[in-house]
Amino acid sequence: MSDILQWTALGVCIACSAWRFPAMLKGRNRSLFWAFVTASLSVALSIPAIYLPVDAFLGGNNFANVILRLSLFSVFFLISSKIAAAYKSELALKLVQGTLGITVLVTCSAGIWVTYFLSDLRGSSTGLGDFFDQPSVVFYMRFGFIYMAYVAACLIAPTAKAALSKRPALDRIAAAFMCLGFGLVCLTIPVQFSPLHDSLLMKLFSYSAVLCVALGLAVVWLSFIKRPENGHKRR
Repeated sequence: MSDILQWTALGVCIACSAWRFPAMLKGRNRSLFWAFVTASLSVALSIPAIYLPVDAFLGGNNFANVILRLSLFSVFFLISSKIAAAYKSELALKLVQGTLGITVLVTCSAGIWVTYFLSDLRGSSTGLGDFFDQPSVVFYMRFGFIYMAYVAACLIAPTAKAALSKRPALDRIAAAFMCLGFGLVCLTIPVQFSPLHDSLLMKLFSYSAVLCVALGLAVVWLSFIKRPENGHKRR
């Protein structure tokens, strides 16, 4: 089941990237396009058939996993401002892109690098599953999830409020997808700090979250392009 979720999540991210490409060329919402591209890279590097040859090319020391983690940080940083602005949440924007949010981002990024260099990671292993006997690798994984969970927690309230509002149906559906996705990201934290951190449950939460957030962002754009433009009668 996790394999199906992984490939489905990758397909959705690539499709969303392709969909946003023409608009990006016209200079519209370029950050959203790059968020989808970076998400595609992150999901691709979580799939053994892609990760193993890529990491082997990079030297076989699991540097590809560092790329994966930092790519995910980039995705969450890029989309957070868009989502906070879309749902008019100044608090969420301040928490994610203000001093506190930047501090969490820098701390987790530094934690990724420090624990990576403290670990013996010779021999490519998707998800670093072969190295969980090393405490530094356990902390490496935790740093990887803490920042994403922090951003997700900041965005749950505004997306939940929008999902329950009187906005147009597509807007509410988009918000509901994203709220569910961010909720799943937050659920990865107790799992990550438990003996189940390398379980199927962790993979189900992670890839389901990617799917929900990607679909939510896609529906947001669909809702935007379906709105009446100049010269059309507004409902």
